[in-house]
This record gives sequence, structure tokens and C-alpha cells, in this order.
Amino acid sequence: MKKIKISELPLCSTLKGLFTIGTDKDNNSVKVSLEFVEQETTDAVNKANAATTAANTAKTATETATKNANDATAAANTATTNATTATTNANIATEAAKTATAAAKTATTNANTATDAANTAAAAATKAKQDAAAATEDAIEATEAANEATAMVLAAFGGLIPTGMTVESVERLTIGNLADNRINAVLTPAGTLKNVIYISDNKAVTVAPDGRIQVVAKGRSTVHVIPTCNTALAKTIQIEVTAPTLRLTTRTSLRFTQAGALRLN
Repeated sequence: MKKIKISELPLCSTLKGLFTIGTDKDNNSVKVSLEFVEQETTDAVNKANAATTAANTAKTATETATKNANDATAAANTATTNATTATTNANIATEAAKTATAAAKTATTNANTATDAANTAAAAATKAKQDAAAATEDAIEATEAANEATAMVLAAFGGLIPTGMTVESVERLTIGNLADNRINAVLTPAGTLKNVIYISDNKAVTVAPDGRIQVVAKGRSTVHVIPTCNTALAKTIQIEVTAPTLRLTTRTSLRFTQAGALRLN
């Protein structure tokens, strides 16, 4: 047998038909096909690659799922926040609605109260108007009755009211004159009431209720003669009071009374 070196052997490009020595699980020497080893190795590599691909795919899917989950969580959080905000806004709106409802009820109550008050006032006004109308009718009736009574009184006393008055009185008196001098007021027509009052300023004379004149001092007095039943007929007279003087028959002779006494003016 010729010995050659391994390096001199031809190079094999395939493992098909090649074998090597090995041991089995029982530690027995066995022939091992290198093609089988290659096949198993290739299958193992393929399976490993497939597993790696599956793992990468699973990782990608996991990352996608995680991202989707994160997005979903963020969306859920956003939705929750929005829901919370919406709930808060709804609660605020509900409270505002309750407040508005309460205000509306209060306004309605106030409106009803005001309406009742207005109705009461209108009824009172109507009653007052009716009472005023009744009072006016009563006043008219009372006025008519008063006019009738006045007419009756005037008719009854018309003949007693004077329509004219003449006054007779001295115009001049002297100090110490004790004669019964009077103011004579004559009312017409005959039969009228004779009520007359005399008002003097009392400077020169006083006048009694019956018209009698009394001298009190020198001077001039104004006397008002007033018929009480028709004061429009009142008259005013003047009475002068002077010192006594001698009455002359001529420039050089005195006038005497029948008894021979001096005649004084």
C-alpha cells in the first residue's frame, strides 16, 4: 500500500457519500454519514433561521402590539380625560340648569304674586271707581236736595229780605247835647226783617244798638249802618261834634227861646 499525505488527496466539494467514525449513545463505534450531518445541520440552521425570523416577526408584532397598546392606552387615557372633562362640564351644566330652573321658578312665583297683586289692585280700583261713582251720585243728589232746600228757604224768606234802605241822621251835634238823637234806618219793602247794626269808630259819638247817638268828644265819627239780611245795602255816614255856638238872628242880635233863654246851636 502506498502512503500519501492528506494534503495530497483531492479536494471534495460535497459531503454526499462521505462518512466519518463516531460513537452512539451507548458509546459504540458507528459510521456517520457526513451528508446526514450536513442535512441535519442544514435543517437545524434552517430551523434556527426560521425560529429567528419568527422571533423577529414576533418581536415586531410585539413591538407593534405594544405600540398599539400604548396608543390604545393613550387614546383610552385621552378618552378618559375627555370623559372626565365632559362629565365635569355636564355637572356644571346640570348645576347651571338647576340654578336656572330655580330662578325660573322664583321668577314665575314672583310673576304670579305680581299678577295677583295687580288683579287685587285692579279689583280695588274698580271698587273705588264704583264707590266714587256712587259717592258722586250721592253728592249730586245731596246738591240737588240742598238747592231745593235753598230754593224753598229763599222762597219762604224772599219776602223778608230787604231790597232797599234809606238812612236819616243828624250831621252835626254839639258838646253837651242831651237830646234823643237817633239814626233812623228804613228798610223796604214794608214787612222785611228790620235787623240793622250800627258800627261807630267812637271818636266823637257812640251809637247804641237801637240807633241812639251819644256824644263823647269833639271831632268827626264814621258810622256804618248795616242791614244784616242784605249787607249789600250798607251805608256809611259822617257825624261831626263841635262846641256850642250862639244862634244870631242878625249880625248884631241874638236869638232867644220862648222862655227867654239863649238859643244855642
